[in-house]
Amino acid sequence: MSTMTVDRRAFLKTGTAAGAGLLVGFHLPVLATQDPAQQQEKKTPNPLNAWVHISPDNRVTLILEKSEMGQGIMTALPMILAEELCVDWKNVVVQQAPTNPEIYDHGTGGSGSVAGCWLPMRRAGAAAREMLVAAAAARWSVNPNTCKAQDGGVLHGARNNFLTYGQLAEDAAKLPIPNLNTVPLKNSADFTIVGKATPRFEGAAKTNGTAKFGIDSRVPGMQYAVVARCPVFGGK
Repeated sequence: MSTMTVDRRAFLKTGTAAGAGLLVGFHLPVLATQDPAQQQEKKTPNPLNAWVHISPDNRVTLILEKSEMGQGIMTALPMILAEELCVDWKNVVVQQAPTNPEIYDHGTGGSGSVAGCWLPMRRAGAAAREMLVAAAAARWSVNPNTCKAQDGGVLHGARNNFLTYGQLAEDAAKLPIPNLNTVPLKNSADFTIVGKATPRFEGAAKTNGTAKFGIDSRVPGMQYAVVARCPVFGGK
């Protein structure tokens, strides 16, 4: 699993040029403790603030507005997605959503990202999985119930046929997105990723000093400032 920062408009243009593949948009709550009714009342020009993209070259990208602030969400959230999507967690790339407050809130706090995103992330992964399975079944002219998502692809056991998600992405994109509130989720007893000890993807960079933080940012002509404080206690 890795991260990258790419402008979403440029990302979609690039995806279109290379074959857009499958793109599933969904909504993540700003804060886990926020009242759902308040979230619905909050007007936003784009209610979709997270995306799952599967490209024809078999890449899985999670476009996410959450920020890594030490709680490990850039490890945990892709794990949740990978679990439902039946792909290797290491093959999921996290793309940081653009800094555009009119579209993306980027609200991260209260140690609530995993709890708040748990169900939406699972539903998004399950929806993409079901679309890919349906696309494979149509390709083989078989019942979807005889097909199984496995290892980043779809298997038809009786025929021993297997197609990768990349091979199915464009066909799946033509199908309707399942209702995210009713899409079938995996049984927790079948989990192979969630609940397993997984090294934090950013751990090495933080320990060897290569990690970049906000304070490390530099731009041309950058100015530096400090807050002017009175040297006398209680002064103004």
